[in-house]
Amino acid sequence: MTKRFSKCKNPWVILGILITCFVPVVIDATVLHMAIPSLTLDLKATGNQVLWMLDIYSLFMAGLLIPMGVLGDKIGHQKLLLGGVIIFIIASLTAGFSQAPIHLIFSRILLAVGGSMIMPTTLAIIRQTFQSEKQRGIALGIWVVFANGGAAIGPLLGGLLIDYFSWRAIFLINIPVLVLVIPFVLSLPKSITDPTKKWVLKYAMLLIASIILVVYSIKTIPKLDDGLIYGIIAGVIGLLLLYLFYRIQKNSSNSMIDWDLFKSPSVKYGMLFTFIPMTICSGFELLLSQELQLVHHQTPTHTALYIAPFFLAFALSGAMGRYLKVIGIVPIKIIGLFISTFSFFAMSRLGFATITLPLLFWLLMAGFGLGIIMLAASFSIMSAADDENAGAAGSLESISYEMGVGLGVTFFGVLLSGVFSKHLVLDESILASVPRNITHSINDALVIAESVGGEMSTTIQQQSKIAFSSAHSAVLLVSSIILGFFAIQMSYKYFKNKKRAQSYRKKLYK
Repeated sequence: MTKRFSKCKNPWVILGILITCFVPVVIDATVLHMAIPSLTLDLKATGNQVLWMLDIYSLFMAGLLIPMGVLGDKIGHQKLLLGGVIIFIIASLTAGFSQAPIHLIFSRILLAVGGSMIMPTTLAIIRQTFQSEKQRGIALGIWVVFANGGAAIGPLLGGLLIDYFSWRAIFLINIPVLVLVIPFVLSLPKSITDPTKKWVLKYAMLLIASIILVVYSIKTIPKLDDGLIYGIIAGVIGLLLLYLFYRIQKNSSNSMIDWDLFKSPSVKYGMLFTFIPMTICSGFELLLSQELQLVHHQTPTHTALYIAPFFLAFALSGAMGRYLKVIGIVPIKIIGLFISTFSFFAMSRLGFATITLPLLFWLLMAGFGLGIIMLAASFSIMSAADDENAGAAGSLESISYEMGVGLGVTFFGVLLSGVFSKHLVLDESILASVPRNITHSINDALVIAESVGGEMSTTIQQQSKIAFSSAHSAVLLVSSIILGFFAIQMSYKYFKNKKRAQSYRKKLYK
């Protein structure tokens, strides 16, 4: 080791600086959801282009997080954090002035590059700053509050900016915040560095290519149209590239991934239960914001306020950080899974036209349940790593987070598209006179409706709204089933192990 991490006299100030850098990255993962209706019409974006605008940020983040975590361990987390902040500022500027869907997609890629430099460094510095498990639990709890709070603020901030300015403002607002924080980043103490660690960009690009191809396949194959063969080919190539990445890194003496971390059940299950809540959370927020705006004609601000209880509970769940050691990480996960299961099942039976007391209650419960799952997962991952592997552990945590966000949008979008196409009832005369992609999504249907005009337009709008609401309920039911499966499986394993341990103790003291 070339340098030793020097503890700051006030670690809570360090935490404040890290949170200020981190929150814009989290906000950008969700803020675009509010802008989809207005952005679609402004840029004339297709349903596929909209999904790529949403997905590309998280998917590139997921592919870059591991190599960026390694780079942070190699050159120092403070340097990497500074570079990430500067790149994020530039990308926010280009995104705010995008004139076409492709421009915004590439800007989102650049945002992902900056975000992937910021995200793992914050967790790594927290791990190195707070040596006490109790203090680390509180610090991670605060981090989760702001991480989840960023996801909550994103829609609300986006709604206000869109209503009073334009969708472009949701990116431009990042610039003054991050410019002001740069001097504070420069004041952070130097971290542990390991110059012996090897960092190769080509392996990062290999990982990104494999992820993008697999996601493209997932988006394309279910449509069963002319692109089916391309989707299958992309999926096969993507899986082969992913396997190639694994083999190269597994056999490398200077692997970007510390494979020993995967030997720890805390890390493996921590990654899984970071991925699950973010998958459900991102997909749920996207579909609910679309239903509220496109079906029930709510403004972006009203939509954000409607969803706010869910994200408020999601954010405040971080306050449970101080009770993790008392209650136990696994019991917290089980409680969160059961709460979320019942919440999403209840919401699948309720309508979203107006917010009622039962709906408000289940929104709060759903957010709280997913939040405490993620909190427990974060604690288990970061507590399993030592100081030297804090960056790598932070990367694994972050990659699970971002893959959850990206694949949540993909999974929910594909599932919704499939159900939407089956519920969309239109006369053969209408189907024969409009583009075939009218059945792919409500965004495509409404863009086509605007172009045809007249009575046909009214019919398309009405039927697409009915189909979307039905499809949304079906997706919520699927979410409940997935969460319920994990809740039952984990409960069975936990009580089985507990019973086995009790039996062993009885034999030991007999």
